[in-house]
Amino acid sequence: MALTQESVEVLRDRIVKLEADIDRLSKHDALTGLLNRVSFYSVIEEQRVAAFNAHLFDGALVEVMVHGMPKISGTLGRHAGDYVLSALAARLNQSAVPGCVSARMDQSQFAVFFPHVSTHDHAMQLADDVLRELSQPVEWLDRPLSIELAAGVSLLSESGRATVNLIQNAELALESAMLRGSMGRVMFNPEIARSFKRRNEVLYALQGCLEKNELSLRYQPVYDANSGALAGFEALMRMNCRDLGMVSPAEFIPVAESAGMISIFGAWALQEACSAAAHWPPHLTLAVNISPDQFHTGTLVADVKKALVKSGMAPNRLELEITESTLLVNSDNVLEQLKAIYDLGCSIVLDDFGTGYSSLSYLWKFPFSKLKLDKAFIAAMDLTASAKGVAQSIVGLANSLRLKITAEGIESETQAKSLRDLGVHYLQGFYFSPPVTEQDLAPLVLREFSKLYPSQRPSPLQAIA
Repeated sequence: MALTQESVEVLRDRIVKLEADIDRLSKHDALTGLLNRVSFYSVIEEQRVAAFNAHLFDGALVEVMVHGMPKISGTLGRHAGDYVLSALAARLNQSAVPGCVSARMDQSQFAVFFPHVSTHDHAMQLADDVLRELSQPVEWLDRPLSIELAAGVSLLSESGRATVNLIQNAELALESAMLRGSMGRVMFNPEIARSFKRRNEVLYALQGCLEKNELSLRYQPVYDANSGALAGFEALMRMNCRDLGMVSPAEFIPVAESAGMISIFGAWALQEACSAAAHWPPHLTLAVNISPDQFHTGTLVADVKKALVKSGMAPNRLELEITESTLLVNSDNVLEQLKAIYDLGCSIVLDDFGTGYSSLSYLWKFPFSKLKLDKAFIAAMDLTASAKGVAQSIVGLANSLRLKITAEGIESETQAKSLRDLGVHYLQGFYFSPPVTEQDLAPLVLREFSKLYPSQRPSPLQAIA
């Protein structure tokens, strides 16, 4: 049957509408209706070219990350997560200033481009406005859901006047804010780019460090405060990379944690340290640091068992040191694993005690064997009497709970004497000895043995047998 002219017109209208719908869907996010990442880039590029032709080189980009979206979707369902994202997108549209462009860049990431912005102060003010608007709680079934945000900000004039650099710089600033645990905003600067370049270099080096033997352990002696006798060692990871040289633990450990690699390195450190300590005199203890991330993998207890069985080391000589921050996230799961390790016969030490977290309630929830007084108190004791008073209070608390206490970071005899007077049980720091290699352990142990028993001269093999 032949189509009438009217039918042809209707069909043409439907095709035009369908093409328009396809074009709209290809350029916009289906959930929020905002521009998608590709279209956002195109629009900014068009504005940049127009501004360049008019001899204008200004504009600011604010990228915002919404924290906790997986938790919202996981506990309340995907519909709740979608509702929150849609509500935040609606707020961006409602609060938009003339000429600005908004987009959904990723699952939980939004961006707003503001034209005619040339100063840091103006850009940061706009970022504050966005954060203030988006951070208001979202009502979901009469339940307010709190919104936590971080933002990265970049200026077109400081991005080589290139759209791709503008977006990359804002994302680097955003990641910097998130790495700091910040709920605020960070303005891009060249140091951030250098920092992330270095971080990527360290990450690349970590990926092959075990196979290249670029990761090793050092052992720092711990001494009995009263007798001066050697009591044990703390194992500390070190990285000596062919391309980067020595890399500080303060630098490579956070990178390993954020990359999900610390569990592998932690298991390796446990095995290496236990294998070394199995040949020490049986009264010497071994302390190994445990990263909070090692509890998340679910393999920590198995890693400890494997290290003990394979090395043949007595469990009561192994001390596992955890930081106070470990107990703040999923504490029930952490305590369950700690109890399993404690049941193996190992000791649990609460490291960096007094660094600002409130962990007093955990001291009677779990049978810790020691507290380690944070080295910040040790350094501050030389400067202020109040620091010494706080240290004295911590020692008193430990004594009341029948816990031993170790002071680390000691750098002078004055500090050592003050801590002995306070009643600290064990002392550790560069004043006594820096961390040493496994090869240097034998002469160190022999030297300490000779101090206590000058009439006896065992061979190095006897001293560490």
